[in-house]
Amino acid sequence: MSLENHAQELQALGLYQQELKKHLSPEIFKRAPFRVFYLITFLLLNIALILAVIHYDFPWYFKLLAGFLIGQFNAGMAFVAHETLHGAIFKNRFLQQLVGAIGFGPFLLSPTYWRFWHNTLHHGNTQLIYKDPDAFPTLPVYKRSKFMCAIYKLCPGSRNPLSYFYFFYWFSFQSILNQTTMRFKNKMWDSMNHAKVTKEFIPVCALAVFYIYFVGLDNLLWLVLIPMAVQNYVILSYILTNHNISPLTKINDPLENSLTVTTNPLFDFVHLNFGYHVEHHLFPRVSSKHAKTIHHLLKEKYPTKYKSMPKWKALKYLYKTSRIYKNSNELIHPKTLNTYPTI
Repeated sequence: MSLENHAQELQALGLYQQELKKHLSPEIFKRAPFRVFYLITFLLLNIALILAVIHYDFPWYFKLLAGFLIGQFNAGMAFVAHETLHGAIFKNRFLQQLVGAIGFGPFLLSPTYWRFWHNTLHHGNTQLIYKDPDAFPTLPVYKRSKFMCAIYKLCPGSRNPLSYFYFFYWFSFQSILNQTTMRFKNKMWDSMNHAKVTKEFIPVCALAVFYIYFVGLDNLLWLVLIPMAVQNYVILSYILTNHNISPLTKINDPLENSLTVTTNPLFDFVHLNFGYHVEHHLFPRVSSKHAKTIHHLLKEKYPTKYKSMPKWKALKYLYKTSRIYKNSNELIHPKTLNTYPTI
């Protein structure tokens, strides 16, 4: 089915919002400033773990656990920053930027860059080729792009052994690449405030260098590499399952181009319900503390169209299928030409 024909079945984002607001309490649409205590708690826990590893001679398995927890808490801080930069926690722009800088600091991400990348480009053009930087390409676009041809083997679904390392580094790698190089080479970034991004990016890189010096090379594995791998996995495992096994769309229909993935209550808590992603794309300025309320309403109102599945199943399907689109609702492996339906 062509993208144009498929678009006839889609419904605009605003129509869903109008219908769902009739059944949601006005309280849901108020900001949730106390959510910032997630960030404060995660930050203090990380400081305690870092100092414990540096100053005490703990066995390796404690250091391994510390590195894992630091990565989880860094991801949790990023999810707080994500909510904040959507305006769900504070109205004040300075506080938004401050929380964004702290929360995304471990990923070396400028909050201004994230706001443009995620809020403007991704939310405004979800799963729309050429305009959504998170959307994978169609086969003709892939064949014309030397960059995509080069990195495809790294992606889940390529069948290359390297693809199994993808989740552990790609989010940070892509963010750094985009902030240092790619934003100057693609016109989709033209309207971003490049000077502000640079002013935010350089200090966070300097802080990263200081942090590595502070923890020392002896703790590089436990306090830098393991946390970086864990936090990358957490963020990227949600991003890819939330969108990249879903159809491409020309109309921004979150029930079509997004997928909610569910996990256990502990990860829901630490990850601030980020897996409830259809809900987030419907109401990006609503705190995800209300995601499950919207989730139940969607299941009631759109039982055949609303898409949700356990995260482990979505990850399995991600590796079973290719990341290149044959058309809007069909994936294709560029080498074997095997095809797979989207979710």
